[in-house]
Amino acid sequence: MRIPEEMVNQILAHARHDVSEERCGLIGGIAGEARLFIPTTNVLRSPTRFRMDPTEQWQAFQTFEASGLELIAIVHSHPGGPPTPSPTDLAEFAYPGVLYLIASPAPNDWQLRAFWLDEGTIREEPLEICRNPSA
Repeated sequence: MRIPEEMVNQILAHARHDVSEERCGLIGGIAGEARLFIPTTNVLRSPTRFRMDPTEQWQAFQTFEASGLELIAIVHSHPGGPPTPSPTDLAEFAYPGVLYLIASPAPNDWQLRAFWLDEGTIREEPLEICRNPSA
């Protein structure tokens, strides 16, 4: 997936904003190119699980549709790690064909990694971070 550096910074700022709970959001794009990140509220307020506010999630889907975008990624944080999908992530997985991006603490700052979840298997997907989104 191609993702603008500015969007990565937005996602990591959202994740760092409150490390007492997992933070979440959605990315809309076209053909694997991220165009819009919409943060959402984690209604569970949990440090180990997330559930997006259903109204915010619906509004994000409507925004994507109105903008000619499709859902290409679900973002959430693991404030206490790990930097990979958890057993809970696998158990609650509900969007086949959509990347899962996980923001987590790293030795020097925070990192963002992407994964395909499919029938209980996990496969990491490289993120192509671009400085100029039109490049």
